Amino acid sequence: MSINIEVIEEKKNPLIDRVELKFRIDHFGESTPNRLEVKKKIAAMQGVEEKLTIIRKLDTHFGAFYTAGKAFIYENSKDLKYFEPFHIQVRNLEKDKRTEIYQLKKRKEPYKHLFEY
Repeated sequence: MSINIEVIEEKKNPLIDRVELKFRIDHFGESTPNRLEVKKKIAAMQGVEEKLTIIRKLDTHFGAFYTAGKAFIYENSKDLKYFEPFHIQVRNLEKDKRTEIYQLKKRKEPYKHLFEY
């Protein structure tokens, strides 16, 4: 599946050192795109590191052939860790890492080393 992303709004937030994007993905006749695929495509479009890109929201209405979303691109990992909630950070990882992090957290073992940043 090829993903065509149209950036609707791009805003620089100097207080937090991040770029905030609102985008739309048209996927007529196909399923809603995977969050990780969207993350890779946005990072490539903006010319930034994938690990500092966070897909905050993907919203597809029933029967619609488009998805609206928000993405945040951080300047450094310190701000990303501070401003993004834990569940959003985990959502932006591969499935096997997500599973491992939740298992380690449940057993109260260290898991922070599994984050890429």
